[in-house]
Amino acid sequence: MKGVLFFLRLFFVITIASTSYQISLALFAAPPFSWINILSIVIGSLFAVFIIWIEIEYANRFINAIFTVILGILVGFIASTLFIQAIFLIPHIRLLKESFPPVKVQQTEDAVKVGITFFFCYLSIIVFFRTRNRYKMLIPFVELSKESSERYLVLDSSVIIDGRILSIFETNVLPGTLVIPKFILNELQALADSSDKNKRIRGRRGIETLTELQKKPKIKIYFDPDPIEHIKEVDDRLIALSQRLNAILVTNDYNLKKIAELHNIEIINLNAVANALRPPVIHGDAIHINIVKKGEELNQGIGYLNDGTVVIVENGLSYLDKNVEVTVTNVLQSNMGRMVFARPSYEKH
Repeated sequence: MKGVLFFLRLFFVITIASTSYQISLALFAAPPFSWINILSIVIGSLFAVFIIWIEIEYANRFINAIFTVILGILVGFIASTLFIQAIFLIPHIRLLKESFPPVKVQQTEDAVKVGITFFFCYLSIIVFFRTRNRYKMLIPFVELSKESSERYLVLDSSVIIDGRILSIFETNVLPGTLVIPKFILNELQALADSSDKNKRIRGRRGIETLTELQKKPKIKIYFDPDPIEHIKEVDDRLIALSQRLNAILVTNDYNLKKIAELHNIEIINLNAVANALRPPVIHGDAIHINIVKKGEELNQGIGYLNDGTVVIVENGLSYLDKNVEVTVTNVLQSNMGRMVFARPSYEKH
């Protein structure tokens, strides 16, 4: 495919350079190898290279919009031509033309044709833009609308780091192709290289999760190469990518969920899915937890269950970076997820 594109682009450059040379010959009537003709070849080649650069840089990003505009213009021209022919077949219009001087008739006719053509082209483009996500429109070998029976699930960094996607998607509870954006990979890499220990652990866990996902033959993964650099915020990039692919956004981020809902993007909250599938942790359960950091209150330690649930351990700070058995004292459930309170099992209470 790359070889075919290379020759097509080379042919395009040669064609534009040749056209520029022919125009120079016609305008300046200079000898074939004069400096003005050579300059025209150089200018034509540079212009063609510039067009190719625009195509490489932006075509993949706006391919649906480009084909929508092209199809709208084509349909608009056809519709306007038929409409104009129908108008001038009306007897009253023909009689009206005979009542005015031919020059004015021609000027008026040209203006009417231009106005009708632009109106129909505009109308067609707007209609196709408004309906491009409702219908799957095809022209030979080119799919205009990114619609198919395949379901795309765009993952943000929070669900990748979470790690529960490994077991959830392997069970085929949420079938579809997992989309991993390039900018999310960059974010995970930045976390993995961070000087902060907790961020480094999260980043490496996310990369390990992706590595394990690739090893699962039942799970389809698509790494989207578009960095979407013209949008600064990662959340906004995720929303733009979900809209472009007509995909479902999978996230644990409550704020991102709310913003995506405002853009009419379908959301899957992995916390809600996991909460529905996992066994409950109740008061009195004994669990083993690794204390990874200090809590907000005095002597509190913070750990995490395998599913990412936060466990706040009273008097757990002395077990920092150690694995300890704790007894659950309380469980709080909210829209943000579940929070477990516990204390070391050896303590008397």
